[in-house]
Amino acid sequence: MADQDPIVHERLAALSARVQTLEAEVQTATRHAMTLFSEAPAPYFRLDRQGRVTAVNAAACGLLGRAEDALVGKTLTPFMTSSSRTTFERLLRQVFEDELKQRGEVQLLHADGAPYDALLDLALDRRDGGDPGCLLIATDITAHKRAHQDLLSANAAQDVALRDHALKVRLLSQELEAIVTAFIQQLHPSVARAMSYLGIVGSSLGDEAESARRPLLHVERAVQEILALLASMDRHMQMRRMRVHVRPVDLNRVLAEVLKNAQPVMADRDVEVTSDVLPTVQGDSRALYLVLDEYVANALKYTKGRSGARVHVRVHETVSEYQIGVQDNGVGFNMRSKDKLYQLFGRLHPSSEFEGTGVGLVTVRRVCDRFGGRVWAEGVANRGATFWFAWPKKPTLHDV
Repeated sequence: MADQDPIVHERLAALSARVQTLEAEVQTATRHAMTLFSEAPAPYFRLDRQGRVTAVNAAACGLLGRAEDALVGKTLTPFMTSSSRTTFERLLRQVFEDELKQRGEVQLLHADGAPYDALLDLALDRRDGGDPGCLLIATDITAHKRAHQDLLSANAAQDVALRDHALKVRLLSQELEAIVTAFIQQLHPSVARAMSYLGIVGSSLGDEAESARRPLLHVERAVQEILALLASMDRHMQMRRMRVHVRPVDLNRVLAEVLKNAQPVMADRDVEVTSDVLPTVQGDSRALYLVLDEYVANALKYTKGRSGARVHVRVHETVSEYQIGVQDNGVGFNMRSKDKLYQLFGRLHPSSEFEGTGVGLVTVRRVCDRFGGRVWAEGVANRGATFWFAWPKKPTLHDV
């Protein structure tokens, strides 16, 4: 037994030395932690369950504008606005009850009593082994809140400016529409009278030589073009003023009405018009009639030089829309020029070859835009063309 005493003493001495080493390491770590706490750039507070400050670093003292001895042992509530105290007490209670991190905004008070916005992050702190405390980090967010408010104010001012601008544009558009409508109404009777006068003059010439009648024919053609342009513009303006209603529309019935009214144009011509079974869509029957009428009239016009004109109405359905195309075997067009088709007064063929005003397809585009649809065309020179419009299954009305 005596022989074992030196061994026991040796082991006890080793254990004692190890304990002393560990205690020194703990003290070093504690000092290091306290240094990190006290010298951290972020404002740190350590609180007990009642919200009293048990430790505070220099950054926190600077944030509140108070010395350490003025804070330690005091609750934080006197250093914040009365409206923020309930929020702080709730956050502190939740930290100890739920043992989860909490975050909230309060207003703290400077030493001079001026309030400022702060973001609080709270977490449970068990580092000293005793009763758990709460570690609180406070961040001054006054500049952030001010910048956010400035941004909100700027956005609000911009919204007001945009609404004012939209109102001015709408009023100017209405004024322009009124002027154009009045212009058409005033000019149309005068041009019609001029056309009648030219007819009287032509009748009075009787069997005069063609050389005498040729200038008159040129004038008549020019006046007819003016009348056609006025009619197209009037139709376009009517479309802009049209009160539309979204309801189920059977496109088969609309197409039948279009073809019925196109019979005079197809008389004495070899024209075959066919169609896929068309869908029932949500839209306005007058608006859809205008679109199909313009497309069919366009196909009939550009196939008039064909001995056997063929027009076919096609349908392609996608998840969100119906695509309706009017295909013909007419003169077609070069796809490099397709962007001109739906522009105002955009023409790909001279008026000496094909009559037209360059307004009809613009009207179609406007109608489709109004319902959230779209238009496009495909063609090959001398091999025909297909004019498409895509109609949404759930259209939404837009101002155009």
